[in-house]
Amino acid sequence: MSNQDGRVLRSVKSQKLIVGAYIKLLRAGTMEPTAQMVADKSRIGIRTVFRQFDDMENLLKSVDAELSKDYNFDVKFDPISSFEDRLAIAINHFNSGYKKHRLIMFATASNMWKYKFLEKNYMNYQKIIRTKTEEVLPEVLNFDSELQELTHATLSFAFWTRLHGQGLKKDQIKSAVVRQCIMIFNSQ
Repeated sequence: MSNQDGRVLRSVKSQKLIVGAYIKLLRAGTMEPTAQMVADKSRIGIRTVFRQFDDMENLLKSVDAELSKDYNFDVKFDPISSFEDRLAIAINHFNSGYKKHRLIMFATASNMWKYKFLEKNYMNYQKIIRTKTEEVLPEVLNFDSELQELTHATLSFAFWTRLHGQGLKKDQIKSAVVRQCIMIFNSQ
């Protein structure tokens, strides 16, 4: 093996450790980990970490590539079941994901104004959630545009965060979202 190959291997190993440390800090609630925090957590020299932080967009892409392995957008549902049953399944699925990944989502939302990648990525995930909602609840496509947007807003992370932040428990959040969506469904 040449010296060049050894450096490349060390660089790849260092990046994996840096990405892993960044993710651990996000999951612990640090909204924007600093280079020093990542260096301490990864046990990688600060100069090496700074080199990765110099290209934050690519570092964030690497972090997202790792995190996205844990995202599950595959909602299991019976397409012939009632609207209410499919709605409950979708809400359970989305709410579980929101709870599990809330710290990552908070960090993304709080930093997307700084990084084009985060803004683009956040919007992409919103489109995925919207598409999955319409796959599970195709009735939404027959709503007028205002009711469609209201339905998507009700099923959103922002709405879940508001209810969760008000101290509602999991079952209370589900009940509130179901009630709101059924009111929307019945108003058309």
